[in-house]
Amino acid sequence: MTHVFLIAHLGGCRVAIESGAVESIIQVPDVVPVPMCDRSVAGIFALRSRVLTLIDTQLLITSVSQPVGRGALAIITEIGGHQYGLLVDKVDDVVAIGDHQIEAKIAPPAAWARYVRDIATTQGELVMILDTNALVSGCVAAVE
Repeated sequence: MTHVFLIAHLGGCRVAIESGAVESIIQVPDVVPVPMCDRSVAGIFALRSRVLTLIDTQLLITSVSQPVGRGALAIITEIGGHQYGLLVDKVDDVVAIGDHQIEAKIAPPAAWARYVRDIATTQGELVMILDTNALVSGCVAAVE
């Protein structure tokens, strides 16, 4: 079976997000910090009259915060009826990846393991297929 994926870069690595999970790709407007929230929540922002949570995906995976400023790129996804922005470094292309391209014998780096569903070869390079649900569930609720 073949699925369509958006190829992006995150923390210097190629990643893929299933196209069905991608609502849009935006340049982030002004971001408002959320006090007493997990560090992986970069803040909130307004998009099309809705307030979305912006996830610092690089921080979640590498423990190194990604600079968040006006114009940063985010992939908008909906999980559990809520929209989130997932920060990425850049977006490349949309590609089809078939089951035969999955590299079952290659494991992701330890820091990525929780967030990577599979690793595949596409366009002659390895790409980590991200689990967007895991990225969002990796965020901790606000501290009381």
